[in-house]
Amino acid sequence: MITRYILIAILIVLVPTLLISQEKEGEEEEENPHTGMVDDEFVCLDCHTEVPKEGMKSPTYFLVDAPSENCLGCHDETMHPGSKEHEGMDAKPLPGDENGKIACFTCHDPHPDGVIKGRKVYGAELSQRSADFLRIITAPELKEELGMEIELDPVKEVYLREPMNKVCSTCHETIKYKGVYTPWFKFTDMFTY
Repeated sequence: MITRYILIAILIVLVPTLLISQEKEGEEEEENPHTGMVDDEFVCLDCHTEVPKEGMKSPTYFLVDAPSENCLGCHDETMHPGSKEHEGMDAKPLPGDENGKIACFTCHDPHPDGVIKGRKVYGAELSQRSADFLRIITAPELKEELGMEIELDPVKEVYLREPMNKVCSTCHETIKYKGVYTPWFKFTDMFTY
């Protein structure tokens, strides 16, 4: 009789565990179009209406949506430092949207290295110093700007048009909060990308 109760107890514990593990095995991980395009040019169709031809330079070449709308289909703009401050600003000397204004691709290049011949893409993996910069400087600023807590993912990799230290300094010659933002270079790994 006791053996029967022990077997029932074991089944009660094991059956849900087995069902959950089989459910997880059946789930497919969603394809990341940024890395997928290296091996499969048809992944380009996630953002473009047709596969761009080699040598085409326009960032709006057959995009499915407006430039930043393409990105915001998957990415959450509230997780981005300064997204509201940069909205509607002139992009020069970096590329801009059809009106010359800042779009996601002004600072970021959605294509990984090797997809577009001759174009270098910088992968800013977040080191501890970069993560500290985001935690100490960026997160409080975003919290104030958006009125909500911000969770930062310290293991994200972003594709940048220029190295992290250069992409900001291309446009920002002066610093908004002198005592706060001046030491930004102490947190980022300069010249390592």
